[in-house]
Amino acid sequence: MKAQLTRREDEVRQLAVSGLTNDEIAGRLAISRRTVEAHMRTLFRKIGVTRRAQLAARYQGSDPVESRPVVFPPQDRPASDRPASDRADPADRQRQLQGYAAAIHGLVDRQFPLFEERVEISVLIGEQDTQDTVVERRWTRPRPYLVYRILAPILSGSDGSVALDDLALACHVDGQDTHVDVHPVRDVDGRPLVMVLFQPGLQTETEWVLRYRSPQLWNPLRSAGEDTLSWATATLDQRHPPTTTELTLKVVFPAAWTGEQVVEQHNLGVIHTERLPTGRTQVTWHHESPDAGLYHWVLRGSPSA
Repeated sequence: MKAQLTRREDEVRQLAVSGLTNDEIAGRLAISRRTVEAHMRTLFRKIGVTRRAQLAARYQGSDPVESRPVVFPPQDRPASDRPASDRADPADRQRQLQGYAAAIHGLVDRQFPLFEERVEISVLIGEQDTQDTVVERRWTRPRPYLVYRILAPILSGSDGSVALDDLALACHVDGQDTHVDVHPVRDVDGRPLVMVLFQPGLQTETEWVLRYRSPQLWNPLRSAGEDTLSWATATLDQRHPPTTTELTLKVVFPAAWTGEQVVEQHNLGVIHTERLPTGRTQVTWHHESPDAGLYHWVLRGSPSA
């Protein structure tokens, strides 16, 4: 007699038999990995097996029609099987989104009167698109107290296509006994943001470093030999006066490249180029007293033939 499985257990069984991993099953069914593992334990007990291979052997080649996965897209699942957030009234969901957007907007706005800082941005151009990395070093002076910063990471686009896990965020404070938590979030339009929480809050000038990957950031540079980078001293829409008192951009090109250049479009700042012991070329742009709210740099360089 066939074991009596629930509909969800049978979905998990079918996907497991087809060769999907627990993570892949979780993604397909929009449930957590732990939930998949719980279903697998129940399946093993009901069917009388102890391993996934035994489960596959029991069902592989039998009941071909029944064994085809029947997986509801999230919007097509029965209402009782959807997350509570998916069952909410559309008007309620719109109000929730508006509330979320207002909260993020408020947090971003409230931080700017509370600090000023020196900023050093280092961008490492990888030989491959998975190796592009950004390191932001900041010397933040609170006015008078600061518990968080919200930043927009430098990414290849603003369409929200970058997975937050791909950023591999890391953050630390130098020279002080300050704990820091870093959380990737998205604004209401899906664009990634980084929230940095300081515990205790900052009361004196503090040096801290944020490091992250930026997949495919310099693909146009690698393919066409030229690319641009824009950066704002407060927000891109310049709703706030600049909070940056000194700005440095360091661009590290791969070894064996030629024609490495970094030029600010309005000829602001001074530029220094040096060859590093690793064979890479580093171009450093520096502006002592930033008075522009928005900067645009043109980067040039290409792999040598």
